[in-house]
Amino acid sequence: MKLSNWQKAIGAGLLAQTIWGIAGPLVKIILYTVPPFSLLFLRCLFASLVLFGVYETKWSKKFSFSSIPFQDKKDIFWAGFYGVFLNIALYFWAQELTTVSDAWIISSSGTIFVVALSYLFLKERLSRTVYAGIGLAFLGTLVIIGTPLLKAGTGSLLGNVLMLGATLAASISTFYTKKVVSKYPPLLLTFFFFLISLIFISPFFLWEFTQFPLWISQLTFQSYLIIAYLVAGSSIGAYFLYNKSLVSLSPSIASTIAYSGAVISIGLSILFLNERLSIFFIIGTILIIVGLFLAEFRHPNHPIRKLKKRLAARS
Repeated sequence: MKLSNWQKAIGAGLLAQTIWGIAGPLVKIILYTVPPFSLLFLRCLFASLVLFGVYETKWSKKFSFSSIPFQDKKDIFWAGFYGVFLNIALYFWAQELTTVSDAWIISSSGTIFVVALSYLFLKERLSRTVYAGIGLAFLGTLVIIGTPLLKAGTGSLLGNVLMLGATLAASISTFYTKKVVSKYPPLLLTFFFFLISLIFISPFFLWEFTQFPLWISQLTFQSYLIIAYLVAGSSIGAYFLYNKSLVSLSPSIASTIAYSGAVISIGLSILFLNERLSIFFIIGTILIIVGLFLAEFRHPNHPIRKLKKRLAARS
Protein backbone atom coordinates (compact mmCIF):
# COMPACT_ATOMS: atom_id res chain seq x y z
CA MET A 1 0.00 0.00 0.00
CA LYS A 2 1.37 3.35 -1.01
CA LEU A 3 1.45 5.89 1.79
CA SER A 4 0.19 9.42 1.23
CA ASN A 5 2.37 12.44 1.94
CA TRP A 6 0.27 13.11 5.05
CA GLN A 7 0.88 9.58 6.37
CA LYS A 8 4.60 9.84 5.63
CA ALA A 9 4.70 13.15 7.50
CA ILE A 10 3.01 11.59 10.55
CA GLY A 11 5.53 8.74 10.43
CA ALA A 12 8.47 11.14 10.17
CA GLY A 13 7.16 13.16 13.11
CA LEU A 14 6.65 10.05 15.25
CA LEU A 15 10.15 8.81 14.46
CA ALA A 16 11.64 12.21 15.37
CA GLN A 17 9.81 12.20 18.70
CA THR A 18 10.95 8.64 19.39
CA ILE A 19 14.58 9.65 18.83
CA TRP A 20 14.19 12.67 21.12
CA GLY A 21 12.34 10.61 23.73
CA ILE A 22 15.16 8.07 23.92
CA ALA A 23 17.62 10.95 24.25
CA GLY A 24 15.91 12.28 27.40
CA PRO A 25 17.56 9.97 29.96
CA LEU A 26 20.82 10.03 27.96
CA VAL A 27 20.98 13.82 28.29
CA LYS A 28 20.47 13.54 32.04
CA ILE A 29 23.33 11.02 32.27
CA ILE A 30 25.81 12.94 30.11
CA LEU A 31 25.15 16.19 31.98
CA TYR A 32 26.82 14.65 35.04
CA THR A 33 30.05 14.81 33.01
CA VAL A 34 29.64 17.52 30.37
CA PRO A 35 28.32 21.01 31.32
CA PRO A 36 25.13 22.09 29.45
CA PHE A 37 26.57 24.80 27.20
CA SER A 38 29.55 22.62 26.32
CA LEU A 39 27.21 19.78 25.40
CA LEU A 40 25.21 22.03 23.09
CA PHE A 41 28.44 23.33 21.56
CA LEU A 42 29.52 19.75 20.77
CA ARG A 43 26.15 18.97 19.22
CA CYS A 44 26.20 22.09 17.05
CA LEU A 45 29.87 21.72 16.09
CA PHE A 46 29.78 18.09 14.94
CA ALA A 47 26.33 18.37 13.35
CA SER A 48 27.50 21.44 11.40
CA LEU A 49 30.71 19.72 10.28
CA VAL A 50 28.86 16.64 9.05
CA LEU A 51 26.15 18.62 7.30
CA PHE A 52 28.65 21.06 5.79
CA GLY A 53 30.03 18.19 3.73
CA VAL A 54 26.51 17.41 2.48
CA TYR A 55 25.90 21.09 1.76
CA GLU A 56 29.09 21.45 -0.28
CA THR A 57 28.29 18.31 -2.25
CA LYS A 58 24.60 18.88 -2.98
CA TRP A 59 23.47 22.46 -2.38
CA SER A 60 26.35 24.97 -2.36
CA LYS A 61 25.57 26.20 -5.90
CA LYS A 62 21.77 26.06 -5.87
CA PHE A 63 21.33 27.44 -2.35
CA SER A 64 24.25 29.77 -1.83
CA PHE A 65 23.74 32.18 1.04
CA SER A 66 23.61 35.20 -1.28
CA SER A 67 20.86 33.62 -3.40
CA ILE A 68 18.42 33.18 -0.50
CA PRO A 69 15.83 36.01 -0.29
CA PHE A 70 16.15 38.32 2.70
CA GLN A 71 12.78 37.34 4.21
CA ASP A 72 13.72 33.66 4.02
CA LYS A 73 17.04 34.43 5.69
CA LYS A 74 15.15 36.07 8.56
CA ASP A 75 12.80 33.12 8.94
CA ILE A 76 15.66 30.61 8.83
CA PHE A 77 17.60 32.64 11.37
CA TRP A 78 14.74 32.84 13.87
CA ALA A 79 13.83 29.19 13.36
CA GLY A 80 17.40 28.17 14.19
CA PHE A 81 17.79 30.67 17.01
CA TYR A 82 14.59 29.63 18.79
CA GLY A 83 14.47 25.98 17.76
CA VAL A 84 18.06 24.92 18.41
CA PHE A 85 20.05 27.55 20.31
CA LEU A 86 17.47 28.86 22.78
CA ASN A 87 15.41 25.67 23.00
CA ILE A 88 18.28 23.24 23.60
CA ALA A 89 20.34 25.63 25.75
CA LEU A 90 17.42 26.14 28.13
CA TYR A 91 16.54 22.42 27.98
CA PHE A 92 20.07 21.29 28.89
CA TRP A 93 20.26 23.86 31.68
CA ALA A 94 16.84 22.76 32.95
CA GLN A 95 17.65 19.06 32.68
CA GLU A 96 20.74 19.55 34.80
CA LEU A 97 18.48 20.82 37.60
CA THR A 98 15.21 18.92 37.35
CA THR A 99 14.02 15.37 36.65
CA VAL A 100 13.55 13.86 33.19
CA SER A 101 9.89 13.24 34.01
CA ASP A 102 9.21 16.88 34.96
CA ALA A 103 11.10 18.18 31.94
CA TRP A 104 9.27 16.03 29.43
CA ILE A 105 5.75 16.40 30.77
CA ILE A 106 6.29 20.17 30.72
CA SER A 107 7.55 19.93 27.15
CA SER A 108 4.35 18.12 26.13
CA SER A 109 2.45 21.29 27.05
CA GLY A 110 4.12 22.95 24.08
CA THR A 111 1.03 21.98 22.10
CA ILE A 112 -0.86 24.59 24.10
CA PHE A 113 1.60 27.27 23.01
CA VAL A 114 1.25 26.13 19.40
CA VAL A 115 -2.56 26.25 19.52
CA ALA A 116 -2.45 29.72 21.11
CA LEU A 117 0.13 30.98 18.60
CA SER A 118 -1.94 29.52 15.75
CA TYR A 119 -4.82 31.67 16.93
CA LEU A 120 -2.65 34.79 17.22
CA PHE A 121 -0.66 34.48 13.97
CA LEU A 122 -2.72 32.17 11.73
CA LYS A 123 -6.10 33.50 12.93
CA GLU A 124 -7.41 29.97 13.60
CA ARG A 125 -10.80 30.23 15.30
CA LEU A 126 -11.10 28.23 18.51
CA SER A 127 -14.15 27.03 20.41
CA ARG A 128 -14.82 27.50 24.10
CA THR A 129 -13.94 23.85 24.66
CA VAL A 130 -10.49 24.46 23.19
CA TYR A 131 -9.99 27.47 25.46
CA ALA A 132 -11.08 25.36 28.45
CA GLY A 133 -8.61 22.66 27.45
CA ILE A 134 -5.80 25.18 27.15
CA GLY A 135 -6.55 26.54 30.59
CA LEU A 136 -6.73 23.06 32.13
CA ALA A 137 -3.45 21.94 30.57
CA PHE A 138 -1.73 25.14 31.64
CA LEU A 139 -3.01 24.61 35.18
CA GLY A 140 -1.51 21.11 35.12
CA THR A 141 1.79 22.55 33.94
CA LEU A 142 1.77 25.06 36.81
CA VAL A 143 1.12 22.22 39.28
CA ILE A 144 4.19 20.33 38.05
CA ILE A 145 6.36 23.44 37.89
CA GLY A 146 5.37 24.43 41.43
CA THR A 147 5.73 20.96 42.97
CA PRO A 148 9.27 21.72 44.31
CA LEU A 149 7.79 24.59 46.35
CA LEU A 150 5.67 22.01 48.18
CA LYS A 151 8.70 19.77 48.64
CA ALA A 152 6.55 16.99 47.22
CA GLY A 153 8.78 16.01 44.30
CA THR A 154 12.40 15.70 43.29
CA GLY A 155 12.36 18.34 40.58
CA SER A 156 13.64 21.91 40.70
CA LEU A 157 11.53 25.06 40.46
CA LEU A 158 14.20 26.88 38.43
CA GLY A 159 14.72 23.82 36.24
CA ASN A 160 10.98 23.52 35.58
CA VAL A 161 10.67 27.22 34.71
CA LEU A 162 13.64 26.94 32.35
CA MET A 163 11.99 23.93 30.72
CA LEU A 164 8.85 25.96 30.17
CA GLY A 165 11.01 28.60 28.45
CA ALA A 166 12.60 25.91 26.26
CA THR A 167 9.12 24.64 25.32
CA LEU A 168 7.95 28.13 24.35
CA ALA A 169 11.09 28.66 22.23
CA ALA A 170 10.50 25.38 20.39
CA SER A 171 6.86 26.32 19.75
CA ILE A 172 7.82 29.69 18.25
CA SER A 173 10.43 28.01 16.07
CA THR A 174 7.80 25.72 14.55
CA PHE A 175 6.05 28.66 12.89
CA TYR A 176 9.23 30.08 11.38
CA THR A 177 10.24 26.62 10.16
CA LYS A 178 6.82 26.08 8.59
CA LYS A 179 7.29 29.23 6.49
CA VAL A 180 10.46 27.96 4.78
CA VAL A 181 10.28 24.17 4.94
CA SER A 182 8.49 23.85 1.59
CA LYS A 183 11.08 26.05 -0.13
CA TYR A 184 14.30 24.35 1.00
CA PRO A 185 15.33 20.73 1.65
CA PRO A 186 14.68 19.73 5.30
CA LEU A 187 18.26 18.56 5.77
CA LEU A 188 19.59 21.87 4.43
CA LEU A 189 17.48 23.73 6.98
CA THR A 190 18.86 21.46 9.69
CA PHE A 191 22.38 22.50 8.65
CA PHE A 192 21.48 26.19 8.77
CA PHE A 193 19.80 25.82 12.17
CA PHE A 194 22.82 24.19 13.80
CA LEU A 195 25.30 26.52 12.11
CA ILE A 196 23.38 29.54 13.44
CA SER A 197 23.28 27.99 16.89
CA LEU A 198 26.99 27.18 16.79
CA ILE A 199 27.73 30.89 16.41
CA PHE A 200 25.54 31.84 19.38
CA ILE A 201 26.60 29.06 21.73
CA SER A 202 30.35 29.54 21.18
CA PRO A 203 30.79 32.47 23.64
CA PHE A 204 28.85 30.57 26.32
CA PHE A 205 30.99 27.50 25.71
CA LEU A 206 34.22 29.50 26.07
CA TRP A 207 33.00 31.08 29.31
CA GLU A 208 31.88 27.72 30.68
CA PHE A 209 35.15 26.08 29.73
CA THR A 210 37.09 28.63 31.79
CA GLN A 211 34.91 27.67 34.77
CA PHE A 212 34.97 23.89 34.24
CA PRO A 213 38.04 23.02 32.14
CA LEU A 214 38.51 19.44 33.38
CA TRP A 215 35.36 17.81 32.05
CA ILE A 216 37.10 16.65 28.86
CA SER A 217 39.44 14.42 30.88
CA GLN A 218 36.43 12.80 32.55
CA LEU A 219 34.82 11.55 29.34
CA THR A 220 34.35 7.78 29.15
CA PHE A 221 33.50 5.44 26.29
CA GLN A 222 29.86 5.71 27.37
CA SER A 223 30.10 9.50 27.15
CA TYR A 224 31.36 9.34 23.57
CA LEU A 225 28.52 6.98 22.60
CA ILE A 226 25.90 9.30 24.11
CA ILE A 227 27.40 12.35 22.38
CA ALA A 228 27.45 10.44 19.08
CA TYR A 229 23.76 9.59 19.50
CA LEU A 230 22.89 13.20 20.34
CA VAL A 231 24.72 14.42 17.23
CA ALA A 232 23.66 11.78 14.70
CA GLY A 233 20.24 10.97 16.13
CA SER A 234 18.83 13.88 18.12
CA SER A 235 20.46 16.62 16.03
CA ILE A 236 20.82 15.53 12.40
CA GLY A 237 18.27 12.72 12.23
CA ALA A 238 15.45 14.03 14.42
CA TYR A 239 15.57 17.64 13.21
CA PHE A 240 15.61 16.46 9.59
CA LEU A 241 12.58 14.22 10.21
CA TYR A 242 10.70 16.93 12.12
CA ASN A 243 11.40 19.49 9.39
CA LYS A 244 10.25 16.97 6.80
CA SER A 245 7.01 16.36 8.70
CA LEU A 246 6.25 20.10 8.68
CA VAL A 247 6.16 20.06 4.87
CA SER A 248 2.76 18.35 5.02
CA LEU A 249 1.59 19.02 8.59
CA SER A 250 0.36 22.21 10.24
CA PRO A 251 2.19 23.33 13.41
CA SER A 252 -0.76 22.27 15.60
CA ILE A 253 -0.84 18.75 14.15
CA ALA A 254 2.93 18.37 14.29
CA SER A 255 2.91 19.32 17.96
CA THR A 256 0.25 16.71 18.71
CA ILE A 257 2.61 13.79 18.19
CA ALA A 258 5.09 15.26 20.68
CA TYR A 259 3.27 13.23 23.36
CA SER A 260 4.96 10.06 22.11
CA GLY A 261 8.40 11.45 22.96
CA ALA A 262 7.27 12.37 26.47
CA VAL A 263 5.85 8.89 27.09
CA ILE A 264 9.07 7.21 25.94
CA SER A 265 11.35 9.52 27.91
CA ILE A 266 9.36 9.31 31.15
CA GLY A 267 9.11 5.52 30.86
CA LEU A 268 12.85 5.15 30.34
CA SER A 269 13.64 7.51 33.23
CA ILE A 270 11.52 5.41 35.57
CA LEU A 271 13.16 2.18 34.39
CA PHE A 272 16.80 3.26 34.23
CA LEU A 273 17.11 6.38 36.39
CA ASN A 274 14.79 5.17 39.16
CA GLU A 275 12.77 8.37 39.08
CA ARG A 276 9.67 8.39 41.27
CA LEU A 277 6.46 10.17 40.35
CA SER A 278 4.92 12.29 43.13
CA ILE A 279 1.17 12.62 43.64
CA PHE A 280 1.36 16.23 42.40
CA PHE A 281 3.16 15.08 39.24
CA ILE A 282 0.37 12.57 38.61
CA ILE A 283 -2.33 15.20 39.25
CA GLY A 284 -0.58 17.72 36.97
CA THR A 285 -0.13 15.09 34.26
CA ILE A 286 -3.82 14.15 34.38
CA LEU A 287 -4.80 17.82 34.06
CA ILE A 288 -2.44 18.25 31.08
CA ILE A 289 -3.71 15.10 29.34
CA VAL A 290 -7.38 16.04 29.81
CA GLY A 291 -6.68 19.64 28.78
CA LEU A 292 -4.76 18.62 25.69
CA PHE A 293 -7.48 16.16 24.73
CA LEU A 294 -10.11 18.89 24.96
CA ALA A 295 -7.93 21.48 23.22
CA GLU A 296 -6.85 19.26 20.37
CA PHE A 297 -9.53 16.69 19.79
CA ARG A 298 -12.00 19.55 19.42
CA HIS A 299 -9.53 21.28 17.11
CA PRO A 300 -10.67 20.98 13.46
CA ASN A 301 -7.18 19.95 12.33
CA HIS A 302 -6.63 17.20 14.89
CA PRO A 303 -5.12 14.07 13.24
CA ILE A 304 -7.99 11.83 14.42
CA ARG A 305 -10.57 14.19 12.94
CA LYS A 306 -8.64 14.41 9.67
CA LEU A 307 -8.32 10.62 9.58
CA LYS A 308 -12.09 10.25 10.08
CA LYS A 309 -12.72 12.68 7.22
CA ARG A 310 -10.38 10.72 4.94
CA LEU A 311 -12.05 7.42 5.81
CA ALA A 312 -15.52 8.93 5.32
CA ALA A 313 -14.50 10.29 1.92
CA ARG A 314 -13.38 6.83 0.80
CA SER A 315 -16.54 5.09 1.96
